[in-house]
Amino acid sequence: LTAGTMTEFQEKLRQQHEESMCRELDELASCKKDFEGFKRLFHRFLQVKGPAVDWAKISRPPEEAVSNP
Repeated sequence: LTAGTMTEFQEKLRQQHEESMCRELDELASCKKDFEGFKRLFHRFLQVKGPAVDWAKISRPPEEAVSNP
């Protein structure tokens, strides 16, 4: 290997690392919007008072609907 070839190789490697880092950071930045949406949804969930399910409206399924292997 010549000094020029080695320098070229190192420069290509540096560029690849930089591009890879940029892609990863872009992906992390796009997650921020998802996390903000989740925080809003979780906040709404915590604001709801009372039971989530009205158990009085739940009836047993027919016997034939449940099977035991």
